Amino acid sequence: MKNKLTLILILISLLLSILVSCEIDGEGLLDKKESGDLTEEVIFSNSQLTKEFLTKVYFEIPYGYDHPNQQYWIDGITDDGIHRPLNAWSKDIYLGSFGPTNIPAKIQRWQKCYSAIRACNKFMDKIDNVPLDPEGYISTVEVRTRLKYEARLLRALFYAELLKWYGGVPIITKVLDVNSPELYTPRANLQEMKDFIISELDAASSGLPDEYADFDKPRVNKSVAEVIKARVLLQLASPLFNSDKDAFGNATELCPWSWGNYQEERWKEAADAAKKFIDSGKHALHFSTGSRLSNNERSRITTLASRDSYGFYEYDIVYNNPQLIMWYPKKSSATNETTKFCVPHTMQKEATQSGATLPSMNFVGAFSTKNGIKIYETNEDGSYKLDNDGQFIITQRAMDDGFNPQDPYIDRDNRFYHSIYYNGIIHNKVEYEIWRSPIDGTYGREYNPTFNHTGFFLRRHNDPFKIYPNSNRTSTIQGTSTNTFPLFHYGEILLIYAEAQNEYLPDGADRSQVITVLNQFRERADMPDVATTFSRNGWNTNSRKDMREFIRNERRIELAFELHRPHDVRRWKIGEATQRLIFGQDIVKDKTTNTYTYSIEMIMRRSFELKHYLWPIPHAEISNNPNMVQNPGWEAM
Repeated sequence: MKNKLTLILILISLLLSILVSCEIDGEGLLDKKESGDLTEEVIFSNSQLTKEFLTKVYFEIPYGYDHPNQQYWIDGITDDGIHRPLNAWSKDIYLGSFGPTNIPAKIQRWQKCYSAIRACNKFMDKIDNVPLDPEGYISTVEVRTRLKYEARLLRALFYAELLKWYGGVPIITKVLDVNSPELYTPRANLQEMKDFIISELDAASSGLPDEYADFDKPRVNKSVAEVIKARVLLQLASPLFNSDKDAFGNATELCPWSWGNYQEERWKEAADAAKKFIDSGKHALHFSTGSRLSNNERSRITTLASRDSYGFYEYDIVYNNPQLIMWYPKKSSATNETTKFCVPHTMQKEATQSGATLPSMNFVGAFSTKNGIKIYETNEDGSYKLDNDGQFIITQRAMDDGFNPQDPYIDRDNRFYHSIYYNGIIHNKVEYEIWRSPIDGTYGREYNPTFNHTGFFLRRHNDPFKIYPNSNRTSTIQGTSTNTFPLFHYGEILLIYAEAQNEYLPDGADRSQVITVLNQFRERADMPDVATTFSRNGWNTNSRKDMREFIRNERRIELAFELHRPHDVRRWKIGEATQRLIFGQDIVKDKTTNTYTYSIEMIMRRSFELKHYLWPIPHAEISNNPNMVQNPGWEAM
């Protein structure tokens, strides 16, 4: 039965690739219906095949890896990390050497999203006539109707995804052929995008349950619709769109990339949408002390994090916890495959499987001391201040708190230890050695001089207690885990509310509701509460600016490597300041004294121009549709 189902999914995948292969210009539209022995008529006359057709659309939802390899985290194209080796697809993004004619395949969201949208349109067009199967999944009219609402919500999800990358796009709600006049649909402006996506989410939500049971749990539901709505409203309220100017500073009217004005009410809409979800009480943050672990498992890694903070890293590992709303399974069964691409090659037999995405010092610097003291001075845009030697400037309060740059991993925010593997940490009796010795030209075992280095490896979204290196380093990593990739979770909703409400409130106004929400994260991380943290740093809890800096930092830590950072730095319009210089930790070992010297080094210069705030529309779309306009800065390419 399992082999038969696998074969069916493969055949449906082949047919779906034909059904959705067209782009908005109509090229490649369905004219050959056969895929093996399956045809469009066969699929939509069989309830099981119809259900699997929609299931395949779910696997088109973008998530944090370079699907389908699951090797590189997409967040590695931001200041939070780097990919290695540099001949990876991300190199074109680092250098800015991409454009409308050569968009890296891993982030060709235009083609992928419109393919999925076409599949949704096809499904909604056919589902009403699919015969019921009393013994199958589509056994009743109610199930068949619900699946139609699922497809409608998924279509809205893909349009919301396009909005983040491109701004307004053509809205297509039916399957087109080569003669369809809709092939020449112009891009929608932001008002039209908002009206369409929100109305579609509301309509789809009306026909979906709050949640599902058993194997249907990862399907879209009312909660997913509400999170997407809040996410879209936050995007539309943010500085990139909520302005009378484009990214280049040119005055604009309402168009696909600008509202043409600034309105505080847009922040309120986002805050209200998030608050409604919070008040529903349907979800909560996941708290844990690691009780799921045996004493043997807990001893596998030497961590300085408090037991009370374990919920921070567990929410995408433990199934059926209250924080997860929708997730993308990393694999259909327990595996350690994803972890192989995070830990060093020296800790596993397969030397080709090694840390492909490395966290940067830019990201590590976001973690405060355990007392909540900000360690490094930053500018208002979030970029680090540097001294004459190129080192991050340490705040006076951090020095007073005892922070030592030559022992930089002691007494840090508990979430640091759940996010980063660093020099000296011990995992199943194996010590990470990420140092170099210039005197004799030797290196620590985890320092490979032929690759890029940041001084760190990524622990975020991995389960080091269930998956661990062999203690003698002679075989592949041990153990498996059923962790997922979180697509939507309650933590994001809390952060949407905090950000939107802070921006809506006048400077100096009471922010107690914002503080209450943020304190949930502080409690879960076993960190000082907001009032204490602000007091210790000399900040004002009623200051919009101070609270903005704090919220953005909390969002960076809580949502790290979940495909938010690439969009956050754009919607906040801080790309030029934060995305051009990437830093790492250089660790030099003195073998005579067995001591280390830690310094910060600039390891990469990247390109980020004003045009990079939005991605280019593919050249073929501009050429084939005379009504299609390119995003600012990409017109002449």
